[in-house]
Amino acid sequence: MTTSPTSAPAARAAWLHTALVVLVIALVVVVVPEGPWRPAAEIVLYALGLAGVVTALRRHRTPLVVAWSGLAAALALFALSCVADVAALAGLAPGISAPLETALDVAAYAALVVGALGVVRAGRRRRDWASWTDTLTLLLAAGLILLAVQGDRHAHGSDFVEVNVGTPLLTAVLLIVCLPLALTRGRTVTTAALFTAAALAVAAYGGAILTGTTLRGSAVLDPVSLLPIAALCLAGRHPSVVALGPAATTGRDATFGRVVAVGAVLLVNPAVLVLWTVDHGGIGYVLGAGSAVLSGLALWRLLALSRERERTRAALAASEERLRVLLENAADVIAIVDAEGSVAYMSPAVRSLLGRPPADYVGRDAISLADPRDQPRLRAAVAAAGRSAGGGSGVVDTDIRVQHSSGGTRWVEMRISGRVDAVGIEGWVVNFREVTDRKLFEEELRRQARTDPLTGLLNRTAFNERLEAAAAGAGPGSCPAVLFIDVDDFKDVNDTLGHAAGDELLLAVAGRLSADVRGEDVVARLGGDEFALLLADADAALLREVAERLLTALRAPVRVGTRTTTVTASIGGALGTAGCTAEELLHRADTAMYAAKRTGKDSCALLGAAEDALP
Repeated sequence: MTTSPTSAPAARAAWLHTALVVLVIALVVVVVPEGPWRPAAEIVLYALGLAGVVTALRRHRTPLVVAWSGLAAALALFALSCVADVAALAGLAPGISAPLETALDVAAYAALVVGALGVVRAGRRRRDWASWTDTLTLLLAAGLILLAVQGDRHAHGSDFVEVNVGTPLLTAVLLIVCLPLALTRGRTVTTAALFTAAALAVAAYGGAILTGTTLRGSAVLDPVSLLPIAALCLAGRHPSVVALGPAATTGRDATFGRVVAVGAVLLVNPAVLVLWTVDHGGIGYVLGAGSAVLSGLALWRLLALSRERERTRAALAASEERLRVLLENAADVIAIVDAEGSVAYMSPAVRSLLGRPPADYVGRDAISLADPRDQPRLRAAVAAAGRSAGGGSGVVDTDIRVQHSSGGTRWVEMRISGRVDAVGIEGWVVNFREVTDRKLFEEELRRQARTDPLTGLLNRTAFNERLEAAAAGAGPGSCPAVLFIDVDDFKDVNDTLGHAAGDELLLAVAGRLSADVRGEDVVARLGGDEFALLLADADAALLREVAERLLTALRAPVRVGTRTTTVTASIGGALGTAGCTAEELLHRADTAMYAAKRTGKDSCALLGAAEDALP
């Protein structure tokens, strides 16, 4: 484990404390004689161990308060048990001190189980059934191992409690708590020390059962039974105890931890068989070894399946992350519309396009997102998409306006898939991107193609289209008429005042022509100094009235640059009839205009439907 500069002194102090405890253990085993002095010396060891545990709670403020508090209580109770043992060996109130020692040992093991449960339940919710299962597993394992060790014996002395109760409980704690803790909580000095403490205690107590001797009667088991105190000192004093928090609930560590926990539970069965055989004989050793092998094979297979599942999960997570990044950074919006026509998914790009987050659109009717003017066209596009048959068939492209959060609209280019019936998608997949600038540019191009760049009036092409439509709709009660206007002596204005002045004059003429006609009439500049006026529905009287009114309006003085000038025009008009073409009508008006020119300009000549001049 790596430590920060500030935790390095604390780590050194932990190792020094542990070395001190090991030294005291050596002195107790080698120097202190049997009798009351031995449990009295062990009181010092338990006090040193308790100091290490208190350091974890007070100085390092470990998050596993219940677990370390239970461990502290166990060490304190073991120390009190040693006090009772001293009294019993010294012959002080033997009728009270011996039972008291046994009771204190039982209470210490109970506190140890409480501490183990504190690890199992750390960070879990009250209704977390997985943690309750772990708790039940710990208690059941301890009970089974206790039953296997005790068998049908009914002794209750301190030696019996120390070995025949301590062994099963410590074995259960080792398998169910310490082993998963050491393998899944970061593999720190603290977790390794806790595992070592439990393993040494199980080895010492289990060895006493196998050899049939007491702990203090064996030169090997005696120090081994005391070394767990040194390991607990290291676990509590080392700064890595801070990282010993609640178990991981997600990710690879959580998966590995669950597998290790299952494997530890599987190892309880062979442990029960072996411990049962110690007192009862038989083939329990063989069955225990075989059960351990089978449990190991099952655990190995479980780990292999877990790794495969983890690889699959990692690949899926990577794929989802790639998709998320692509969708968040894509300029195009991707939407899924369900079979009912509601938005089931909207990609994040919609926020920059329409001004609202994706969640605001989920559940809304997809058609309602379009501008009301384009909703019928969108419905037709969806109907045309039909059902996708693969190979890209059924795809429909359309341009529509969609509503923006600001209240305006945005043009989008939309591609609608055929209806899809797949896992997770039942409906239509829609891709769209903003094309507002393109649409405005196209509209400007169309406008420029149909309007005169100087005056803003319709040009010859657009005028001919409107004239053709009017001529096609002409009937007995509705006849169009055309006035052809040519500015008199316009060339002289250009030659004397310049082309800029000529342009100003043309703008003035265009403005006067537009101001003196009805809203449904059409004014156009055909080119140069030639203008045309289409009267959608006219008769001879109206044609004469409009022509004379325009002549009067054009005679008014015009301010051109720094000079004021006058302008006149020659106007030719023609009244249409049913069946006449636009080309014929315009040609007749042009002919009449030249007739007006020949009569002296600043006049009009009008032709009726029968090619006769109108009075």
